[in-house]
Amino acid sequence: MPAMVAISKSNRRVRELRKLLRNSRYRDETKTFVIEGQSLLEEAASTGNAPIDVFVEENESSFEAEIERRNFKLTKVWHLDAGTLKFIASTQNPQPILATMPMMDLEFHEVIGASPRFLVVGVEISDPGNAGTIIRTAAAAGADGVVFSKDSVDIFNPKVVRASAGSIFRIPVVRSVEMKEFFQNCNRNGIATLGLCGKGEFQYDTYDLDQRVALLVGNESRGLKSQVRGQLTAEISIPMEAGVESLNAASALSIVSFELRRQRASNDD
Repeated sequence: MPAMVAISKSNRRVRELRKLLRNSRYRDETKTFVIEGQSLLEEAASTGNAPIDVFVEENESSFEAEIERRNFKLTKVWHLDAGTLKFIASTQNPQPILATMPMMDLEFHEVIGASPRFLVVGVEISDPGNAGTIIRTAAAAGADGVVFSKDSVDIFNPKVVRASAGSIFRIPVVRSVEMKEFFQNCNRNGIATLGLCGKGEFQYDTYDLDQRVALLVGNESRGLKSQVRGQLTAEISIPMEAGVESLNAASALSIVSFELRRQRASNDD
């Protein structure tokens, strides 16, 4: 196990870690992002993603034992005192363990090239919690990949990573995709593009989802733009009680994704 090294606020690695948590441009420059907490570290490790550096609060022997058990051969481990941890952290009650990770930066053609049967697409998703939940939902429902359009939140934002609950390591995720490129590729590869809309023509549980499908959800306040809706194969909706206007993007996606999963399981019987 690497030797533990105690570092303070003035240490270069501490300053870099803090910047990674707060600055998306710096994350892109370094091709590095941060995970917070033991559960995310375990998810990374269990999916074959080894951290670059691990930062552990002093006197947390249980975390040190976990790092040793994982046998991260090339990982450096650093000790932080409570004051330094609070200086770095992106939350009010910081986790006692953080780690830097290399980005899993996929291109859209890589996901399309794998002949996906089910894609989830977030269009101009701005809320980090929603984006993370979309990734988590897609992984849970068995999607083959998640696509975020240009002008969506950075998927390596620490709030997105936390909300994904580790699913960012379990499913291919592509960011900043131009919608023109997206629709061209879907049309070329026979993927039906279905938009979740409040007043969609088809009800989600009566539509045939047992085909190659991309489910699109739009911005939290605006939904899918008319330019996007005009290129869809179909608009589908979730019927709701009178007076309820809509569900948020992640909730709507969850309902339709698991209906897709149900239909496919039923057809396989």
